[in-house]
Formats: sequence, C-alpha cells, structure tokens
Amino acid sequence: MDEKHQVFSHQVEVVNNLSKYFDQISVLTGQIGNYSVPENVKVISYQWIEGKRIISLIKFYKVFLNAILRNKFTSVFSHMTSVQSTLIAPITKIIRLRHFLWYAHTSNNFYLRTSSLLLDGIITSTPGSCPISGKKVYPIGQAIDSKKFSKKDNFKGPISRLIHIGRFDPAKKIDVIIETARKLKSNNSKITLEIIGSPSSKKYENFSKAIKNDVIEDTKNGWLKFTPSISRESIPDTIKTYDCFLHSFEGSLDKALVEATLSGIPVLTINSEYRKIFGNWDLSNPGSNPTLEQEGQLLLKLNDQIIMKEINRRYCIAIAEHELVGWINRLVGILKGQAKV
Repeated sequence: MDEKHQVFSHQVEVVNNLSKYFDQISVLTGQIGNYSVPENVKVISYQWIEGKRIISLIKFYKVFLNAILRNKFTSVFSHMTSVQSTLIAPITKIIRLRHFLWYAHTSNNFYLRTSSLLLDGIITSTPGSCPISGKKVYPIGQAIDSKKFSKKDNFKGPISRLIHIGRFDPAKKIDVIIETARKLKSNNSKITLEIIGSPSSKKYENFSKAIKNDVIEDTKNGWLKFTPSISRESIPDTIKTYDCFLHSFEGSLDKALVEATLSGIPVLTINSEYRKIFGNWDLSNPGSNPTLEQEGQLLLKLNDQIIMKEINRRYCIAIAEHELVGWINRLVGILKGQAKV
C-alpha cells in the first residue's frame, strides 16, 4: 500500500472505493508506504522480504491467521498476489470463505494454476488478459477514474509530440517504441518522443542504462527525452500536454492505454487486447493488424476531424467498460456473491 509506488499506487484508490460498500476491510500487504484510508480500513504489513522466503512465509501466515481468527470476513480479495493467494487458498476453501484473485497478466505460472483450482473465481480486466478461461473467470475491465483522467476539450494537429509512460522494463519494449518514433520522424522532422518511467526493480537498471546508451545521439539531438517516473497525481495533466501516446507492450490490457484514451489523445499500440476493444487506426479496414510503424503512418495521414471522431468513439467505450465507478460496482457484486460464477 503506497500512493507513491510506480506500479501499484492505484491499490489505495481501489481500497478506498471498496470501503464504501463494506463495514470493515483489513488490508494485508507486503510493504507499507504513504497512504490515506477511511476509519473502517485497517492496513497490516506482513513485511515480505525478497530473498528471505521462509521468514516471509511465516510472518505472512501469522498475520493472515490472526486476521481471520479475530474477524468475521465474508470474502477475501487477493490483488495480483498469486503466490500468497495459493498459500491461503486451502485455508479459505476449508473454512468456506469466499476467495477471489485479481490477475491481469498473460503469464500462466504454477501458483495461478494451483490457486485457480481452489478459488471461487479469478477477476481480470479482459478475457485475453488472463491465461485461464472458463466459468470461474470474471472479466470486469480496468479501473480508471475519469474525474482524474478527464478528456481534453479538443484535438488539434499536426501530431508531433509523442509520449510513453510506464515501467522501464524489457516487457514494455522501449527499444521498439524509440525505433518506431525514429521511423515516423523520417517523414516528419518535428516528431519528438518523451519516455517517462523508471525500472520497476534493480534487476532492470542495467537494461535501462543499455537502452539509453544506445540512443545517446538521439537525446543529444533533442528529439528524444528520458524522464524518471512521476507521481500518479501528475500523470493526467502530463498526458494531455502531448499529441499521441506510443506503446508497444503485447500482453494484457495496460492501464496506461485506457488512461490515455480517457484523456482524449490518440493511442498508438500493438496491444491485442486494446485493439480488440478499441480497434486500430486503419479505419477503412478494421480487421487488419498493422505494425506499430504502419499504424503510426496511418494516423499521421488522417485529418483532425476524423481523428477527433475516433477519439470520441474510443472515449465512450472506455467510460462504459473501464471507468472506476462501474468497475467497483462489478467487483462488489462478485465479492458479495451477487454475480454468477
């Protein structure tokens, strides 16, 4: 629980919204940072330490068992914690405590496969954002607050200032993003790209340094800029100062894509889950599957009126399927047993 965390800062927002629908919520978390929660929310850290699994497991079990013995819970919601979910799944199954796991990742690991046999359900963003399918899987969209990620009043070309916001990790294919921007720049000299984000862990710091070393000339020339991760509160206003969001992650539906869509700027991505929902910029042939560069070239050829129309269409879809209020309502219905598994 940390409002400043680059990846999981939104968890505090989820907890605070869930607190409106439950008398009491206990949050068990591996680490505690900065957060503010209502009086009916209790946050407990089991102090998970990387590299010290046995000690961490003992602490986790002690905290969990103490929590369920002292409180009368109606459900357990594990958020992107397939390991911990697997550890407690036999217990929740035996005592008949409803247990759901939020999992929005395409990796089909051992813990997910194991826990899915004992869980009441797996909640995810889209069908393709979870490697497991079946009646136990609930696709409920992403949870983006449209009051924070509000739409720009209008779009005005030409497109020149590109932005990418996200973790500086190999999965995000930062090198592909840079190369795509470079190719688009060959036809439009005014194109610039800013990449905002930091490595999610120390093991990716060398990757980040290697990428930056490879493009030193581009940064010296001024068209490419790297900025460390910024606070989540700063992202909405930052996105709206750019002309287009560039993205190359191919796994599950990335929150950043929906945030950019709600912000009212064009999105360029090869993410298949995004394209299934929102389409691509080959508007005359919606069934096509253009590369990132091809989609960029298609977008740059469109006039402002057509781009604005497509932005509005995608915005309406994002509001209907991925807005925070609707997401919370769908989640609460599942946790309270008001939706069929």
